[in-house]
Amino acid sequence: MAKRFIITEEEKNDIKSLYNINEQESTTGDGSFLMKAFEKFMFPETGSTESKSGSSYLNDTSSGSVDSKWVNVTKKVIDNFEGGYWNPKCGHQTKGMGKSTETMFGLDRYNGNIESTPEGKEFFGLIDKEKNDLGMQQFCNTWKWNYKGGQLEDTLKTLAAKIMKHQYDSNSQNFLSPELKKRVEANDRLLMHFSYACWNGPGFFKKFAKSLEDGVKAGKSDEELIQQAVADRKNTSLLNQDKVAAVITSSNLNLA
Repeated sequence: MAKRFIITEEEKNDIKSLYNINEQESTTGDGSFLMKAFEKFMFPETGSTESKSGSSYLNDTSSGSVDSKWVNVTKKVIDNFEGGYWNPKCGHQTKGMGKSTETMFGLDRYNGNIESTPEGKEFFGLIDKEKNDLGMQQFCNTWKWNYKGGQLEDTLKTLAAKIMKHQYDSNSQNFLSPELKKRVEANDRLLMHFSYACWNGPGFFKKFAKSLEDGVKAGKSDEELIQQAVADRKNTSLLNQDKVAAVITSSNLNLA
């Protein structure tokens, strides 16, 4: 049988005052309360996610609308998780690329049906213009594997953001409840998780949404939802798991 530790209300108040434990922490039960006091006694100056107030920066809400942040969200996804140009017709290595066709910033031209939107047509239209202007041989000499587009890079990233915003709007409408959508769009780290889920595909977006939906119903904090998101990715075969975890738990993530 597990041992129970009983303390008086006076003793509890003394410990709260001594270790700066807030009221919410003190009402989680004697065991949790004493563990919190022990942690603050043993690790008073930790490098953890806790601020001096005892709340994690992972719970911080962000300013600005999703539309105002989306270009920066996309740029972070591309720069941290996705690559540049790839085209087997230019002799780029095919190992590990599966059935991919021509891709830029992780957007597969044909498998992803990218040209179904005006932004998608413009995106690959700019690349096709480069082919026509340079000729295929010179184009392939310039647009090497992982090439970021040169002077077209920023324009292509802005168009990629518009393409993926369509994906996010569709996925969030289909798979996020109003409460979860509100939580996701108010926390930059959760937004990063679900923005990259748009690259992963609607199946993964739906799976991740279901997991965090359960967390919301269980009353989890944003920090707990973020840790759940990291764990959810670990339970898949998706690439960049460690990179995603590092970015969405970073203390200096700023999408404004």
